[in-house]
Amino acid sequence: MAISFSCPVSGEQRDNTTVRVAAGFVFVIAGSALLAALLVSTRAAAIISVILALDFIIREFLKPKYSPLATLARGTVSGLKLPQKLVDSGPKVFAARIGVIFSVLTAILYSANLLYAGSAVLGILLICAALESFLGFCLGCWIYSLLPKKWGCALAQEFTKK
Repeated sequence: MAISFSCPVSGEQRDNTTVRVAAGFVFVIAGSALLAALLVSTRAAAIISVILALDFIIREFLKPKYSPLATLARGTVSGLKLPQKLVDSGPKVFAARIGVIFSVLTAILYSANLLYAGSAVLGILLICAALESFLGFCLGCWIYSLLPKKWGCALAQEFTKK
């Protein structure tokens, strides 16, 4: 998928293969939370969602090297000797920060015992993780590319500051 991003936020690069593997792990954990919500309790789903939200927060606001999922993804990519594909970090950071919002919102909704609302938000996160991991299509990156240049770049830069 070739999307031209007119305003990279950082000019830094990320390995897209590692990002896709991490998205696969997000898919598995989010799927576990959804199953827990439907089969066990919203409390169990809230706990799993909090764990996912904490990993997103660590990965995107602190340092990715401290994130368990990012570490697991890097180890998987290295162990399987998957090829590295560098992409601009800006759109990926923007998309991941949207993931922070969705995972935190899911945890809050499940904590409030709101099964359907929490499951709907988590379902969107699951779809985004599946698209990234299995098809290589980053919905957040696509949204980022649609932001109008003049105000969109300023918004994206503000939204993705570290």
